[in-house]
Amino acid sequence: MLTVGLCCAVLAQSQTAPPSETGHITNNVVFMSPGEKIGLNLDGSAGGTALSVTEESNPKKANLVLSFWQEKGLMLFTIQNRTKYWLTYEAGIRTPKRDGLYKTSVMPVGPGLISSESWHGTIDQLALKNFSFSSKPGGKPIK
Repeated sequence: MLTVGLCCAVLAQSQTAPPSETGHITNNVVFMSPGEKIGLNLDGSAGGTALSVTEESNPKKANLVLSFWQEKGLMLFTIQNRTKYWLTYEAGIRTPKRDGLYKTSVMPVGPGLISSESWHGTIDQLALKNFSFSSKPGGKPIK
């Protein structure tokens, strides 16, 4: 499991949690709270450009399955990539003692693999955006 340190850079100070009636996605940003598991489908080309994201009600049919929970003082996140491409994305966190979302580092996820991230302390909300496919690790576009 990868332990990820927090960065102080702001991901998006003005972004807020989506209204409850819109689900987990607002403006192509996925918002998760601890204890949630959701399925997502991604649409777009595998050329390194941002993909459109839609929520899939049946996780068995989803391109990605995301889980976010708290356990023994750690916040844990897993992302299962069910596609044939490397997946890159950006993440931000909202903590109880700070306003806004703050960028945190995450690793690319290989095709058909599950990646895990963990953080110490409490996170109220996780925001994920700029999902893109590539043919190689590190976000190298397909040529």
